[in-house]
Formats: sequence, structure tokens, C-alpha cells
Amino acid sequence: MVGMRQPGTRAGRAYACALVAATALMLVLAPLAGPLGDASADPNTVGPAPRSPSAGTLALDPGDWDAQPDAFRGDWVVMQPWEYDRIPALKEQNPNVRVLMYKDVTATVSNACVTGPTGKCDQDQEILPAGVGYWSALRDHPDWFLRTAEGDTMEWSDWPGLHPMDITNPDYQQAWTDSVVSELQAHDWDGVMMDDVLTRLSHTVVGDAVSPQVPDDAAMYAATTSFLSNVGPQITAAGYLAMPNVTVYEDNWRPTLEQWTPYVSGWEFEYLVKYGFGEDQPFGDEDWQWRFDLISWAAEYDVPVLAVTYGTSYDEAAQLYHRATWLLAWNGRTGASMYVPEESGVSFWLSGATADVGAPAGPVETPAAGVRLRPYAEGVAVVNSGDETRTVPLGGRYLVRGEPADRVELGPRSAAVLSSALP
Repeated sequence: MVGMRQPGTRAGRAYACALVAATALMLVLAPLAGPLGDASADPNTVGPAPRSPSAGTLALDPGDWDAQPDAFRGDWVVMQPWEYDRIPALKEQNPNVRVLMYKDVTATVSNACVTGPTGKCDQDQEILPAGVGYWSALRDHPDWFLRTAEGDTMEWSDWPGLHPMDITNPDYQQAWTDSVVSELQAHDWDGVMMDDVLTRLSHTVVGDAVSPQVPDDAAMYAATTSFLSNVGPQITAAGYLAMPNVTVYEDNWRPTLEQWTPYVSGWEFEYLVKYGFGEDQPFGDEDWQWRFDLISWAAEYDVPVLAVTYGTSYDEAAQLYHRATWLLAWNGRTGASMYVPEESGVSFWLSGATADVGAPAGPVETPAAGVRLRPYAEGVAVVNSGDETRTVPLGGRYLVRGEPADRVELGPRSAAVLSSALP
């Protein structure tokens, strides 16, 4: 669930915000072009900043864009729909960039509103973070809301102001589609990032309310299948990317992606290497493994994934763990890693989170227990997902803390992205 931060910290955000054969994955992406510039060029040379096609920017909260002069350096950007006037500059700086508009799927937002004639907040604002407005739906389509057995509308307690909708309702599905496609066509968007695409009832609800329309996890999965199978193909048929932010788990990610991927263009996947927005414990062992397996599966089938981790701007260890995990799986063509800092007003283009070592130059290796390494054209990515410190032979000479070395020591649940040492 991504959305909009309240002042201060991203953790306080309150709103709004097969194996499938490759031939069956009818994706609408054009092939990624090669780099615009040479990342190894003299940094004092006047010219465009080096690009990193395998990184991207997820900038959704107030103040984010004031600190993102480097967003064009990645090939993927996700931003709120009212930020459309930034698209021309991004595409002038990087013609390959894909800019996605944020929209919530499963909920609508009551506090995305303006004051009406009554003096109360009872009208939807012009541009919304959801596909359907809360106030217009409440007035004209009350049947679109999930309701309790007593007929009351519901509200997520973990995201106050967000109200779950009956996403199986065909009129809601079509209204959502028509609204989103109309906004995509109005500006030079490449597609939509569809938030809250759920496989389970994973949001807590005020009063622990339950709706008989979607009473359990199985019903939630069926509801999302209905929505994606109808809406995703309409968006792609209109010439746009449909990129849901999917909530999956160790025991359901593979069948879910195998079933749903043919309906869409790719996926956003949050919490790649840790939960939370601060300096939380990174995943290790099995928790790390299934997430790595997910992005590796997507890379194998050329399914773009936007892999997101939240943290702080000063936690370089988390940034490197995030980035190196992504580089172990990346196929050199599709998707991007996105590290989102907790703080307001800081650049997302952090050195650890966007470390660039060129194109993949070989398969993943296992030089030590719990360790994976992958050579790149200009360096190496190495991850220790275990709980013991390992000294890792690198199979070549790389810059370790500024000095050429052929091995590196990695603590538990840590990583490195190392540049090649000069001959």
C-alpha cells in the first residue's frame, strides 16, 4: 500500500494515497533501449547525467518532487495523477522513461475532497488518487461500497479515510476503467500503477467489520481476479501499461502471478528486503529467498517488476541489500528497483540504492553458504542472506572500500555492489 505522507515521516502516511509460457504473457512493453550515456565516462565531462535503466523513482508524497532532480536517470517513475505537468521534462531528459500514474483499486478516498455548498467536505476533488470518487459514489452508486451485514459502509483502520469497494461489481469496474483511461489519454502517461491489488483481506477494518460481499481471503482473491481479468486487458488494449501493486505471500506468489500476469503488463512488489519505513531488520533465509525467487521468476519471463523497499536515506546497508538483491535477479531488460526514503525532502537517487555496474555478465553463483554472487560488466553484486558473517571470494579484483581486493567480508543479512578494479 503506497500513498501520501503526512508532514514529517512516511511512516505516518494516512491516505491515499506456467509456469506461464512466455508466449502467454501478452505484455505491451516496447523493448528497452540501451543507455543514453556512458556511465564510465569522465565525471568532469559536460553532458547528461549517467542513467541507470534498472533503477526507478516512486515519488508519491508531498515534498518528494522538490528533491528529485535525478528521477529521469531511471527508466521508471511512479507519481500522483496531479503531477502530470512534470512528464514533458522527464521525457525530454530520458526518452525511454515510463511514467506511471498512481490509482487505488480496492478503495476510494473520503478525504480527497473539497468543501461543497453545505460548508462541509462533501465533494470529490477534481483529480483523485483512486479511480472512483468517494462522494460521488456515495451519492449516485451506494451499491459500489463494501458494506456490513447491517448495511454500513466500511473504513480501513490502518489507512483512515480509505473505504473498501465491491470490486466485483461490473459497473464499478467499468467506471474505474473509463475514469483511468480518460486521465491517461489527457496527458502523456505511459500507464497506471494500480495500488491495493490484494490476494487476502490484508487491511484491518474499523470495528473489525466484515462484509458478506467479500467475507474471507478466498472471496478477496476471487474479487481481485474478476477485477484484473476485466480491467487489465481494457487498459492494455487502449495502449497503456497496467502495473498492479500486488500483495502476495510465500505460499501464494507463484500461482497468483501465473494466473494474473496475462491480464496486466507487469507488477509492483513492495517490501523486497524488509518491512517498515525505518531501520527495520532485513529479511534473511526463507523470507529473503521467496522474494528473490519472485523477482527471478519475473526476470525469466520478461515480466517487468518494480521492486520497492522503504527505509531511511542514511541506512546505506539497507540500500545495498535492496539493490544487490535486485541485481542478482535482473535480466538486463525489464523492471527496476526503487528505494523510498522515509524522510521528506531528500533525494531518492541514493548511491547505495542505485549503484550501477552495467549489464549482467553471468549467472548467479554460490561461493559460500548463504551467499549469492553475480558478475556484471563493470562490477559484481553479492548478498549474504544468512545469519553468519562470511568472507566471500569474488572471482576477480574489485574495489572494496576503495582498495582492489579479490574477497569481501559480509556480515549477516548484508550485501555489496562493487566496481571492477582497474587493470
